[in-house]
Amino acid sequence: MKTAAAMAIATWPHRGEMAQLIHRHDWSNTSLGALETWPPSLRASVDIMLGSPLPMAITWGTDLRFLYNDAYAMFAGTRHPQLLGMNLLEAWPEVVELNQEIMAAVMAGQSLSFRELPLDLYRDGRHQTAWLNLDYSPLRDAQSQPCGWLAILTDITSQVLAQRAHKAAEEAYRRAKEQMDLALASGAVIGTWIWDVPADKVTADHRFARAFGFSVDEVKGGLPIARYLERIHVDDRADLRASIQQAITYGTPFRHEYRIQPPGGDYLWIDSAGRCELDAHGQPLRFPGVIIDIHERKLAEQQQRTLIHELNHRVKNTLAIVQSIAMQSFLHASSVENATEVFNARLIALSRAHDVLTHTHWQSALLQDIVRQTASAHAPPNSHRFRLEGPPVRVSPQDALSFAMAFHELATNAVKYGALGSENGSVDIRWSIEALPQGKRLRLCWSEQNGPTVASPQHEGFGSRLIRRSLSAHADSEVTLDYRPSGFVCTALIALPGL
Repeated sequence: MKTAAAMAIATWPHRGEMAQLIHRHDWSNTSLGALETWPPSLRASVDIMLGSPLPMAITWGTDLRFLYNDAYAMFAGTRHPQLLGMNLLEAWPEVVELNQEIMAAVMAGQSLSFRELPLDLYRDGRHQTAWLNLDYSPLRDAQSQPCGWLAILTDITSQVLAQRAHKAAEEAYRRAKEQMDLALASGAVIGTWIWDVPADKVTADHRFARAFGFSVDEVKGGLPIARYLERIHVDDRADLRASIQQAITYGTPFRHEYRIQPPGGDYLWIDSAGRCELDAHGQPLRFPGVIIDIHERKLAEQQQRTLIHELNHRVKNTLAIVQSIAMQSFLHASSVENATEVFNARLIALSRAHDVLTHTHWQSALLQDIVRQTASAHAPPNSHRFRLEGPPVRVSPQDALSFAMAFHELATNAVKYGALGSENGSVDIRWSIEALPQGKRLRLCWSEQNGPTVASPQHEGFGSRLIRRSLSAHADSEVTLDYRPSGFVCTALIALPGL
């Protein structure tokens, strides 16, 4: 003989998973009591809930026990089946305040509705925002007193996200149209086109034809889009095809920058903008658009990138030079004070070379300007102390820094030990371009006169090594340091590029 509980389940026409779970659940320790004792109003509500294809849930009793149907189980995700029979406030703790407000209103006999309500819910192992339509109706006992409620849930998350995406696409199209209108007004537009997608015919105006290198008759009659793609830089074709495919698939605004090259012409950077019109079935029909000349802007961007790269390279080189100067200045110094003085003097020489290069925007420097900077640091203008002679010679920024450091070391040594340390001493600095069998060389000579008698040092210090390294940075260069009793002489044959 069937039990009363089994007979109760038998009255429910649907035999879904939730009907079985509700049947097997132990309700005896809840305010609902054993299944066979449920009041007719509760059983009727559960019957309606289980038979609905919409997600529905029932909260009943003083301890707010939670029941739901198969559709709601799908909405609950991995929280199912643990939700069944739980206290509602414990079942969905992230929305406990909302459920408390609903409980207060519905238990007072009110019905509630919410539309497009965003809720942050924990489902399927992660927090996610869901947009829901919710309807709540009170359920009453035999005395017509509210003792629970029936909730109908409609998950409209996908519709809300689709609407937002549509609005975003419309806003993007509006911005693109504004930019297009501005471009038309400024004269930057260099062509218009219309692509008949089903027929694969692209027609265009005479400016478009000129930019792509086609005749006016060809573009007026229409050409397959593949013909135009042949005129696109090979590195830009794949991305352009992807942008076109997205536009004709989804009807989203089209905007892409790429390079074109007509036969026998130079590459030209253009910005192409438009939008594909779709039919009622989402199939592409017409695809109108414009092309805008952005070549100057692209060149400016490339120049900016080059300048940033060059600046980064120069900063690294300068830091490396400063690090080397600091290490050598302090390594064998007799005192901190002496090392600091030497280090500061070398930094000042490096700074003066930077000043010369700044005047030419770091493109190059004249050798005579580097030499004059050294001379002016140790003698007033037109002084007998320095005699300079040589033709105009341009050197690279790196060579300018190297020469400046070498001249500073030569002048410092001349002050300490040579001609610049005596009242009548002087320095001749001469340079010339010589044609040698191995190629042209810059001959540079630093010659001191009327100073104290010179003797060769017992060992070569950092200053001398710096002079050699600075003047022989290029291959096939030679540097000679001659400690003549009558005066020190430094001679360098430098294989400068571009002589």
